[in-house]
Amino acid sequence: MGNDNARRLTFGAMMAALFTLLTAITYYVPVLGVLTVFFIPLPVALYSARYSRGPSLTVTGAGVILSLLIAGPGGLILALLNAPVGFIIGDGVRTGKSKLYIFMASGLAVLITGVLQYAAAALLMNMNIISELTGQMREMYAQAGELMDRMGQKPPEYDEMVSDALLQVQTLIPSAFIFVSYGTAFVTLAILFPVMRKLGTAVPKFAPFRVMKLPAVLLIYYVIVLIASLVGEFEPGSTGYLIVMNAMLILRTLFFLQGLSLIAYLLHASGKPGWLLVFAVFLAPLLFPIISLLGIIDIGFKLRGYITGSKGK
Repeated sequence: MGNDNARRLTFGAMMAALFTLLTAITYYVPVLGVLTVFFIPLPVALYSARYSRGPSLTVTGAGVILSLLIAGPGGLILALLNAPVGFIIGDGVRTGKSKLYIFMASGLAVLITGVLQYAAAALLMNMNIISELTGQMREMYAQAGELMDRMGQKPPEYDEMVSDALLQVQTLIPSAFIFVSYGTAFVTLAILFPVMRKLGTAVPKFAPFRVMKLPAVLLIYYVIVLIASLVGEFEPGSTGYLIVMNAMLILRTLFFLQGLSLIAYLLHASGKPGWLLVFAVFLAPLLFPIISLLGIIDIGFKLRGYITGSKGK
């Protein structure tokens, strides 16, 4: 028992130190930090995959505190973004959760920590990143308008077009937060899981993309949002408009992924070469509405089962 405790404490100290080192490198060496930033959660994930939540939370907290002491506020921000992700990944591996579950939980952790830090920056430092971004875009469009005006090529509706574009950017920022958060989680898992496997930790795998099946309840949500968009008279910029537009974009993106999954399934079932799937993926964004419709049909009517003659699947 004593040896186990000593081994646990030693490993925990090593992982907290490694977490701090990766955080410091990422903060102080920006060029190298482009690579190391994805490895910051690794030490916490390795420890959490071996030991229970109590000791894992202690190591996670120690890593965050050490990062603050070594790298200051910048290190604290990096640590707070990555420590929860590492803990969730490791805890999910230890408790036998699926890779999809770990991905969804990790993405949610990235989203929540990002939103909280954005809110803290706005409240404590009076820094609104979204306002600064839209302000820079507005200046860029103004300069472009002045240039076109001097060349006599500025469209009469240019200012209105710019206002509409900026409104769309501001409206879809919540969706952007979600997509970036889950994209970050996906890349993190794609990097960390092979490393954890090499280091002797058994990690789950995703099921093949071609067998992905989204829940049918998404169709009900889509119908509700669609009816709301048709019946409701939402003013651009209002809360209702923001909710409907973001919900519509997220749902259509999910249907698009389901449609791509259907195409991958059909190509695999028919024995077509893999390069056709790569070509389809590159071509898919140009056919976004059609592929999204395929995804809707596949969710609602099990289209792949009818095509392959296996309706029960």
